[in-house]
Amino acid sequence: MKFAKIDRSSVTEQIIEYLKDQIFKQKLKPGQQLPSEENLALQLGVGRGTVREALRVLVYLGLIERRNKSTYVTTIASSNNLMEGFLDRIHKYRDVEKIIEVRRIIEPEAAALAAENATPEELEIIGQHLAKMEESAGNYKDFIVHDENYHRAIFSACGNHILLEINSSIQHYMHQNQELVVKLRPGIIPHSLEFHRKVFKGIKEGKADEVRKIMRDHIDNIESEMNQITKTGVGLKGDEQE
Repeated sequence: MKFAKIDRSSVTEQIIEYLKDQIFKQKLKPGQQLPSEENLALQLGVGRGTVREALRVLVYLGLIERRNKSTYVTTIASSNNLMEGFLDRIHKYRDVEKIIEVRRIIEPEAAALAAENATPEELEIIGQHLAKMEESAGNYKDFIVHDENYHRAIFSACGNHILLEINSSIQHYMHQNQELVVKLRPGIIPHSLEFHRKVFKGIKEGKADEVRKIMRDHIDNIESEMNQITKTGVGLKGDEQE
């Protein structure tokens, strides 16, 4: 008899829910130091990597924080009326991870198709949105709007109306993805612009394979920035501020 492999992501979510429950029930109190990752993994009977990923999410939620290579329950975690906000955040985090997966599947192919099918008029529209992204690099809200228009123009130019409909149907999640990453990691904007320039150049030159790779690298870069957010917790507890 063969046994099915256990989905490690579900184990991670179980740990997140367990530790979150311990914090909300005050069994883990504000300011209390958590065991080391190795010790915690041993007590929970899971791998250290699984514990590390769960702790990253809890940092994102603002329930724990890293100080001097140790992990502590935050004082903000003691406020019960913040529970709803924390639950919203964890869903937001998971949605962003999922949309990055979706973008990796469809956007490189849409860009490659645009390199094969874009008309001169469609190329002009993509270029206009790129120019507006350049102009708004200092204002992340405007930058996100023009970035969304740029990507939408690529889908419009790919010659496949079903892909365009898919893009429209997930626009809300894509906006959420961009807003979170660009707002908390503004240093990504120059890198993002460089990727967008290269994609536009490749589409104009009809280099489908090259464009496909560049778009995939762009999305990998977004994922890397998201991982830095969850790893370091930079800006997360204050991510409601402007």
